[in-house]
Amino acid sequence: MTILTRRAFLKVAGVTGAALITGCQVPDDGSPAAAGGSSAGGASGAGLAPAPVEILITPTGSLYIQSYSSRPTVQGESWNLNVHGLVERPRALTLADVRSFPKVEELRTLECIGNPVGGSLIGNIVWGGFAAQALWDDVGILPEATRARFEAEDDYSTSVEMKWIAQPGVLLVYEMNGEPLPTAHGYPLRILMPGLYGQKMPKWIREIEFINYDHVGYWESRGWSDVASVQTNSIIQQPRELGGLPQGSVPVFGVAFAGLRRIARVDVRLDEGDWLAAELIQAESPLTWTQWAFDWPADAGRHRIAVRASDETGFVQSTEAESILSSSYPDGTDNIHSVVVSVG
Repeated sequence: MTILTRRAFLKVAGVTGAALITGCQVPDDGSPAAAGGSSAGGASGAGLAPAPVEILITPTGSLYIQSYSSRPTVQGESWNLNVHGLVERPRALTLADVRSFPKVEELRTLECIGNPVGGSLIGNIVWGGFAAQALWDDVGILPEATRARFEAEDDYSTSVEMKWIAQPGVLLVYEMNGEPLPTAHGYPLRILMPGLYGQKMPKWIREIEFINYDHVGYWESRGWSDVASVQTNSIIQQPRELGGLPQGSVPVFGVAFAGLRRIARVDVRLDEGDWLAAELIQAESPLTWTQWAFDWPADAGRHRIAVRASDETGFVQSTEAESILSSSYPDGTDNIHSVVVSVG
């Protein structure tokens, strides 16, 4: 696909306790995204931005970080990826072996299962790596394998059913936005599987074992979903909660994402009015978020803005979020995001 080069900061709501207990957090590098700010729109009328006109790419330093223990430092020259278990030809791959596969670059959205309603634990990245199917063909997965178990350099573990790892589009990646994976994002290798939250796609991966028994991973043993498939959700990026806005035309915009499913429609509601269709900007693949925009002729007073997404299966977000706290536990959230703003 065509690699997009525009970089823009992702502005959405801050992290809550529900997100933190999954190990997901905004970056600690001092970037505007880490502080909850963005060049994509401000809290005051003076800081309002026009709606984006193209698919945005999250800067590497602004993507959320997921970990559960201290961050490992991996020496690439001594690292191996061990692929074993129910396979015909076990392999221990070096970083040079990994890079010898035909390179693929794809724009994909990654979201934390603990992302609260309207949360910032989501980003859109150009990933570089290779199609995992080439490796699966190389090792020869045996038909009795029912799951794949992953182990990372920080001793994190999880597993997935075979349908997730054997599907088209699984990538083993070593680059983000054209640069080597930073340590915080999994150097030297991480895995991406379409349709799943980040919980199931470990960083610093060192072992893939094909097994025929159930395996309960770290977050799964703490009550989080063992499937962790992405739920249809939508986020208001501008305006923010309680933002002071001028009267007149206000650009309202954000993103929607549904994992494997394409977003079919996004609607915006002002106060208790009807749901009104927003304009959409979409990439070729549903694995990239959909951006939406709505021009609001704002009048003076206090108003509530809500957003809902519909996906290609006919599902429509319908549950109003009572609170962003704990709303994503245990398997993500499809609750409706809304903000209250003051105009004039």
